[in-house]
Amino acid sequence: MKYAGIFTAFSLFAAATAASIPMEKREDDKMYPHATFRRWVSTGQLVEDPQDQLLVVRNNNPAEETTAIVTFDFDPSLEGRTCKLMFELWARDTSTGSQTVDVFSTIDPPSSQSMSVAEASKALVMKMTQSRGEHMGRIKVPAPGTAEWIQSYHGMPEFPCPAGQLMGWEFVGVGEDITLQWDIGVTGPTVQVL
Repeated sequence: MKYAGIFTAFSLFAAATAASIPMEKREDDKMYPHATFRRWVSTGQLVEDPQDQLLVVRNNNPAEETTAIVTFDFDPSLEGRTCKLMFELWARDTSTGSQTVDVFSTIDPPSSQSMSVAEASKALVMKMTQSRGEHMGRIKVPAPGTAEWIQSYHGMPEFPCPAGQLMGWEFVGVGEDITLQWDIGVTGPTVQVL
């Protein structure tokens, strides 16, 4: 009985303390991708969630060259906040060749919720010339390490959080030889809510 009273008192104290901790700087202010797609440049074919595959390939063999489209679903509660596009690789990830990618916004990014991947692939092929948006910048991506913005446009890597919207970026290899692979949902692109 004595221990039950002590346990109850301790539980109430712990709950009250946790509720009073400010929540401005929490790890959950980091957003992970909503979806990641590998896109073949020559055909527009999309593969969603391509675990354990190279995501960005540029090797002068058009049949093998791919880009990565990564989408983020921004909660409506982020209205008025600033976000920052980040990119980090760990030692187990792959970054070879130039280790450099161009970052583009995507117009009407694919969404696994709105249609099947096959339908999304067909839709993307139909709008191939319209899908790539503005050039947002160029990053150098070492493995391991955090990407360095070599060039940035439109205020990147920071931007107003597009509250209540799905937003995507396309990562396109630069140079004649590059491969990038990351652990989807763990490393690679993330968004930090500032």
